[in-house]
Amino acid sequence: MTSEEASVTGEGAATADGGAAATGESAAVTSQREAASRVPPIRREVLVDAGPAVAFEVFTSRIGLWWPIADKSVFGAGGTVAFAGGQIIEQSADGERVVWGTVTRWEPPAGVAFTWHPGYGPDRASHVEVTFAAAGPQTLVTVTHAGWDVRADPAAARAEYDHGWPVVLDHYRRRAGKHDDEGSGETWVALLHRPGPTAPQQGPIIEDPRFADHFAFLTRMRAAGFLVAAGPLTDAAAEGMTILRLPGADQAGHATLLATLDDASVVQGLLGVTVRPWQVMLQARA
Repeated sequence: MTSEEASVTGEGAATADGGAAATGESAAVTSQREAASRVPPIRREVLVDAGPAVAFEVFTSRIGLWWPIADKSVFGAGGTVAFAGGQIIEQSADGERVVWGTVTRWEPPAGVAFTWHPGYGPDRASHVEVTFAAAGPQTLVTVTHAGWDVRADPAAARAEYDHGWPVVLDHYRRRAGKHDDEGSGETWVALLHRPGPTAPQQGPIIEDPRFADHFAFLTRMRAAGFLVAAGPLTDAAAEGMTILRLPGADQAGHATLLATLDDASVVQGLLGVTVRPWQVMLQARA
């Protein structure tokens, strides 16, 4: 919790301001509402050593690898965060989940935008837009954070994020600059798919229109560089397996978020999925 969450005292009290008193709103609250419209957006820029496509991918698909989860999250250390199912979701080490925001624009590699309310309900959401512009061999990443009027103390909320965004973006800059570093470890998982609770009782499951959502999920995993292989199991009807390889160690939680929330066929119940961590000991030579 932050100091700006505290309720405004004196709301509804009798004041010398007849208009405020008549509406049940104190002069202090009225003043804060008027000030809210004058609180400017935060605008932060950072140059990263990668092209726009990679910069976009690292910011979105690989956010769990660089976000300072221990210091800037709801649950603290041991969890992860991911863009999944059109939302930004944090998952604790115990599997508890909370929504940070909802994606409102998705235009790779030019930009992404989302509502933003970690620790709050969606009625307290501000708005963040991130753009990616080529700057020679680098990318200029610009974050614009606006909509402070939803907070109890807009100026205090803005001041807090004005200090927080530079820390977050420095983590991002360092990760984007070593996106192809093979020394950071890998996480392999096997996704075991089976018919879900709303799967058709008759006919091939792949003929259900919702199966297209599963294929779209696999396509996104391939575009992000996570997909190793996927296909049906030939000894079990309507079952299949997908192998994902995520950069960075300890990314099983991130993989679980993707498998359960970013695959609309799973969310809708057409497919069920079990996420199994896989320790790869030997690989064929390339």
